[in-house]
Amino acid sequence: MLLRVKDIVEAAGTDFAVPSQRNYLSRDSGVDRERSYAAEAEVQAWRAKGVLPFPEFPSEQREQLRDTLDFPPEGSPNGRPDSDQGNNGQEN
Repeated sequence: MLLRVKDIVEAAGTDFAVPSQRNYLSRDSGVDRERSYAAEAEVQAWRAKGVLPFPEFPSEQREQLRDTLDFPPEGSPNGRPDSDQGNNGQEN
């Protein structure tokens, strides 16, 4: 029975999954170690203070960040014309 199933699968032009491995080679310089260590140290400091901002930022910080980014960016399909910037993207 199993050999018949194998024949049917092969006749359909496919095969069963087999273990494989794929290696990707990169020509970039990789991670900047100094910046990586600095980021790790900053997160450790947040942990020590008990102020990890994820997944929710404190409401005060959200208010400070409100409208500081051009999002969606100008030129994108959902971008707002400059005239809409003053009303937080809400149409009247």
